[in-house]
Amino acid sequence: MSRAKSVRFRQAAQAVSVAELPLVLLEISHALLAEPMRLVNDVQDVLSNGRNYVATAFNFVWPDDVDKQTPRAQLAIANTRGDVGAFFERTHGGRGAVLTVLQIMRSAPDFVEDRLVLDLKNLQVTSQTVSGQLGYDDVLNRPGTPATYRPESAPGLF
Repeated sequence: MSRAKSVRFRQAAQAVSVAELPLVLLEISHALLAEPMRLVNDVQDVLSNGRNYVATAFNFVWPDDVDKQTPRAQLAIANTRGDVGAFFERTHGGRGAVLTVLQIMRSAPDFVEDRLVLDLKNLQVTSQTVSGQLGYDDVLNRPGTPATYRPESAPGLF
């Protein structure tokens, strides 16, 4: 579903040279965290909707649109302080982590331009970066039952 965009966001998207670029906010939620980790891809912290987002370098690539494939996004977070990498190592690759990606303009930090909620997949942690794919579980192509009964695997049923 498409979200309404602000005039300033639409002008920034269509202009060749802009005074203000959209900011990407990242929230990492997990059962082991009392409060989600909140990061902003900028050089200074941002207060948005009463929540503080800590300035951290990361690269977020928006989901692609490839035929016969679920949308996938890419994320690489700088592991300079070590806390992000330590969290993902402690949670065995972030199993169960949910990432919320928000896009805002600094001039109107309480108006969310875009919002995505994605699951984390294929995580790699190094001393410099934490990188992985973001997407959705492909539940439509999974088997409906945990076991399939066929004459070869369960001859007593047939």
